[in-house]
Amino acid sequence: MAKEYHYQWNWELNAPPEALWPLVSDTNRFNRDTGLPPVEFLGVENGARVVKFKNSLLDIEWEEKPFEWFYPYRFGILRHYRKGPLSEMRVECRLAPRQPSGSLLTYELSVKTAGRLGDALIPLAAAFLGIKQSIGKNGFGEVFKAYDRIASQSVIPLEAIRPLPPSPASLARLDAMRETLQSQGVNAAILDRLQDFLLRADDFSLQRIRPYALADAWGLGRRSVLEAFLRATRAGYLDMYWDLLCPECRGIAEEHRKLGDLHGAVHCDTCRIDFDLNFDHNVEVIFRPNPTVRLVETKMEFCVGSPQRQPHIVFSMVVPPREELPFSTMLVEGRYSLRSPQIPGAQLAQAVKGGLEQVNFYINGRGWEAGITAVGLAPSIRLVNQTDKAQIVELAHTAWSDQAATAADVTVLQAFRDLFSSEALRSGEQISVGAATLMFTDLRNSTRLYREIGDAPAFGRVREHFKILEEAIAAEGGSVVKTMGDAVMAVFRKPLSAVRAVWSVQKEIAARGRPILFLKVGIHHGPCIAVNLNDRLDYFGSTVNIAARLPAFSAGGEAVISEAIRSDEEVSEFLEKNAPLNSVARFQGDIRGYDQSMPLWKIRLG
Repeated sequence: MAKEYHYQWNWELNAPPEALWPLVSDTNRFNRDTGLPPVEFLGVENGARVVKFKNSLLDIEWEEKPFEWFYPYRFGILRHYRKGPLSEMRVECRLAPRQPSGSLLTYELSVKTAGRLGDALIPLAAAFLGIKQSIGKNGFGEVFKAYDRIASQSVIPLEAIRPLPPSPASLARLDAMRETLQSQGVNAAILDRLQDFLLRADDFSLQRIRPYALADAWGLGRRSVLEAFLRATRAGYLDMYWDLLCPECRGIAEEHRKLGDLHGAVHCDTCRIDFDLNFDHNVEVIFRPNPTVRLVETKMEFCVGSPQRQPHIVFSMVVPPREELPFSTMLVEGRYSLRSPQIPGAQLAQAVKGGLEQVNFYINGRGWEAGITAVGLAPSIRLVNQTDKAQIVELAHTAWSDQAATAADVTVLQAFRDLFSSEALRSGEQISVGAATLMFTDLRNSTRLYREIGDAPAFGRVREHFKILEEAIAAEGGSVVKTMGDAVMAVFRKPLSAVRAVWSVQKEIAARGRPILFLKVGIHHGPCIAVNLNDRLDYFGSTVNIAARLPAFSAGGEAVISEAIRSDEEVSEFLEKNAPLNSVARFQGDIRGYDQSMPLWKIRLG
């Protein structure tokens, strides 16, 4: 007859629940750190993942129900076993705040055996864990306390609990990397941190190195760290990958080594949906050490699901029919979406300071309530299931992580275009860019310049003006897409970057000799399409067309900007501080190819 066993362990830790959560809820890492064997994912049957242990002395196979959790206080999982000494196992981990600081971590394990073998093994295993949890190597207690030390120091991404000593060859390659990148002007502080990270981080942290996340953890500039990674990749010390992320689960649907391997339509096997790529959101650039620096295991998994695989989901709970489920959670400011697979649509919530601290969400056949509910940042939530079926309810943060170095971020950098000039989309491929700032410049009366001073001197002046522009554009995180005669097309992520790039350029160009050269500039911001043109990454669409026509409204020494640029808060603040009132003038412009005129602004440069 099957028996049921229940065990509970408690640890008092120093870090608060929200600091421990990214580590404790990463069950893939936790299972590895506690010595469990890797697993193999066999497929999905009746909504449950079918999994088995690899390299196990026993043939153990199970159906794994979806994790339930609410950030940052609790998660749990239920497994029904098909093969092996167990019939069922339920795990629950809770993090409760301690006063005046710290957390009480409670780990509960409930097991039902499948026969005599399980009845014999489970008490022995529990006694073994009971010893290991306090003093044993790889025990639960040792791992949780190691996580506590890391969380208390705010060192995330994670360093290895027991880093392996590097080989002499790896050390030599890391020394060579430092020398190479230092000769290219990379900041010494970045090199110190990068070298240490590649030596000390565990394989999971090195599978998907996110430069923005590292920059934040190190307290260094994001663009500087990203450009250092690009240079390290070009020199052969890191490898760069393009991850295509599903908009639903935000997991990796595909991974590619080259930009040219991307395609606009992608399928997610987990969510069973097709989706279109967007450079702004679901194409993320990640890095790994080149195998000559450090060999990283990328395919081995120890758990096929965990809350930390979907950090944008604040809670995922199963509410039984005709029941209520109360709990507390923590939110950051922003927009959230409450959904259930069996209820169409979603209910929107806005997390704000001063929002509701007690919130009821009702699940019924009539659908979700209209409008946006303002909730506080530490709300007590009550899910009320008014239907006759159990409902899975999830609250997801709609904003994509700002720690992702997206394709839109990377491809606008001059460093990327210089170092990876052959990287382009495949011919005929078109991928949406949610929003970009396009700038076009031209020289006034450049034809007359060649007549007045001769071809060679005029050509030298034009090349000099290109260099000044290129340096200013690169300094603001943009890049030159192409030059066309005396004209330049450049791209930036933000409107302010484009305005700042040209702000002092006219003055510098004018100081380089006679006759004075005058720039005509047009800047516009909006959605566009990334394309392959002449084997280079280029941009196409209405935003590009409008930006290209704006320099025609400039008399020279002026930038003409669209309403999308003028209404940008950062640009408005910049102009208020730097532009005299009489240097900014509004007018209506008739754009060739567009039926209606549009409001434009002329700004005197220099």
